Amino acid sequence: MRLKISVGPFHFFSTGIRISGKPEIEEWKGPLQFAIWCQRAGPWWIGDMINSGEDSFGESFSQACEGMVSTEMLSRYASVARRVPFENRRPGLSWSAHAAVARLGSKDQRQMLAQAERNGWTSEELRVQARELQAQRQARPS
Repeated sequence: MRLKISVGPFHFFSTGIRISGKPEIEEWKGPLQFAIWCQRAGPWWIGDMINSGEDSFGESFSQACEGMVSTEMLSRYASVARRVPFENRRPGLSWSAHAAVARLGSKDQRQMLAQAERNGWTSEELRVQARELQAQRQARPS
């Protein structure tokens, strides 16, 4: 059985979309926004679910995820979701932007993400800025 989510005449499957009839151009906006939203939110959903599942069920939960996505990607999603608290996440920035600041402390994450949003930095520009900040923090004597 193929699972699907339907939004009006738009039928979303894991392998594509089928459209019933000939929807008017105005009918495309909502489903297209939905698809883009899912793409952007997916890594967060996966990471948060893995972390919650492992907190609840331990190691056996990881086995339930085997074969769905590479172990490396699952680990990466979980790591970024664990390190970047929900309250620090900015919907206007990509998951990759958040991954760039994941190794920073919570306060530095908030500041760097705000700067990235304000200045329109790409994920790579943010990654460079985050590394520089991290190097400055490590160079300071304790």
